[in-house]
Amino acid sequence: MSETGWPLHCFKAYDIRGLAGSELDEAFAHRLGRTLATFLDCDALAVGRDIRESSPTLHAAFVAGLIESGCDVHDVGINTTGALYHATANLAVDGGVMITASHNPPEYNGFKMCRGTAAMAGPEIEELCAAFEAGDFRSAGGIGERRCGRHIELTGFTDDYIETVARAATPIARPVHVVVDAANAVPGPFVLRIRERMGGHGAALFCDWDNTFPNHSPDPTLVDNMQHLAAAVVETGAEFGVGIDGDGDRVGVVDERGRFIRPDRILAVLAADILSNLPEDASEQARTVIYDVKCSMALEQTIRQNGGFPHMMRTGHSFLKLELRRKPETPLAGEMSGHFFFNDRWNGFDDSLYALARLMELVARRLPDGQPFSSLFDDIPTFTSTGEAKVPLRAARETTMAAVEAAYSDLPSSTVDGVRIRYDGVDGIEVGWFLCRASNTEAILVMRAEADSEAALRTITEDVERRIGGIIDLTAFHAA
Repeated sequence: MSETGWPLHCFKAYDIRGLAGSELDEAFAHRLGRTLATFLDCDALAVGRDIRESSPTLHAAFVAGLIESGCDVHDVGINTTGALYHATANLAVDGGVMITASHNPPEYNGFKMCRGTAAMAGPEIEELCAAFEAGDFRSAGGIGERRCGRHIELTGFTDDYIETVARAATPIARPVHVVVDAANAVPGPFVLRIRERMGGHGAALFCDWDNTFPNHSPDPTLVDNMQHLAAAVVETGAEFGVGIDGDGDRVGVVDERGRFIRPDRILAVLAADILSNLPEDASEQARTVIYDVKCSMALEQTIRQNGGFPHMMRTGHSFLKLELRRKPETPLAGEMSGHFFFNDRWNGFDDSLYALARLMELVARRLPDGQPFSSLFDDIPTFTSTGEAKVPLRAARETTMAAVEAAYSDLPSSTVDGVRIRYDGVDGIEVGWFLCRASNTEAILVMRAEADSEAALRTITEDVERRIGGIIDLTAFHAA
C-alpha cells in the first residue's frame, strides 16, 4: 500500500490487476472511474466486464465514478476484451475499459484501458497512477459544470459484433471440424456462436460459464491447460483445436494429433499466407510483419522467404498494437503469448473470436480436401529450442540486465527488449540465439534459446552458464 492507503502496486505495465476485495474494491473502482474520466478528459467510454464474482460490484462502482465526472458510459455488458476493443473502434466513444483479470485465478480482477482505440501501457499508466493518487477530479452536475454522464446499456451490440467478425473473415470454402475449449471463462458462448456462424462444427469443451474455472486455468499457451482439448481432437477426429484465454484476446492451437503448436509457428503460417497474396507492387510497410523478441528465427526466415520484412520488437500486446497504428499498412503482428493482431481485414486488435474465424477460413481454403492441419507447417523451418524459462530475479532489475549485457559485449545482440544474443557462426553453430529479458509484470527474467541442432543448443546453454551463471541462478533455464 502507498502512504495514501491505495494499492498503487496494482498499476502494471499493461493494465491494472490485483486481488478483488482486499486490493481492488468498490472504493478503488469508483475512484478509478473519476480518475480516468478526468485523465482522458473524455465525454464517453465503452465499458465491459467478464464473469468473475467480483466483476458486477467493481463494474457498478466504476461506472458510477465515470458518470459523476460527466462521462457517458456505453455499456457492452458481459463480453470479451476483443468485443470491447471493437466497441472503441465502432461506437461514438473516446476509449474503453474492460473489467477482467484475463487468465489469472478467480480471486483476481483488473481493468484493461484504452485511450481511443489504443491500449494504454507503460508511461501512460504510470501517469494515470499518479493522477489516481492525487485525487484531483473534474466534477459534474453542479452550477456551471458539465452535466452528469449517462449509463447507456447497449442492446444488439454483441449480435452486430459477431456478425462483423464473421463478415471480416470472409465465407469459408467448406465446413471445418474444429474443437474449442473456453475453460469456462467469459468467451465460451460467443466462441460457439462464431464457430456456428462460420459454418464450423465439433466438440465444445467448457464453454459454459463457471467463474471458479474448475477444469483448468484459462491460459491456452500452457501445454498442461490444453490436454482436454488435445484428447478431444484426437478422439473425435477433428482437424484441429483452439483454446481461448480468460477474456478473449489470445488463443492456443493443437493439431490433428493433439500436439501443441507454439504461437510463433501459427504466426509464421499466417504471415506466409498473407504475404503470398499481396500484389507485386505492395509497399515495404505492407510486407512487414511485426513480432516480439521471444519468437523463433523460423518466423523471421518464413517472412523473408515470402518476400516480407521482419520487424522484431519488445514484448507487450499494447506496444505491438501501438506500432501497428504507426504503420497502418502492416497487415499482421503477433506474440509468443498467443496474441494475434490482424490488420488487413480487421482493425489490428487481438481478438480470440476473430483469430478462430481466420484460422477456420485459412484451413478451409488451404486444405480443401481435408489434408492434415499439420501439413500447413511443412514449409516452416524447425529449430531446436528450450521452453520459455521464468528465472527468479533476485537483484535489482537494472543492475542484473546491465551485467548480462556486459557479459555478452563480444557478441552481436539486439536490445529492443532485454538482450537477445546471436550465436550465428560461434563455436560451430550455424544459427542460434539466447534471450534474457526482465518481465514487465513479475519479478522474473524470461529466458529462451534456440539453435539449428541439439548439439548447437547445448553449446549455447553451456555458454550461457559460463557467462552469467555466477550472477543468476539458471536452474529454471536449464530445466525449461
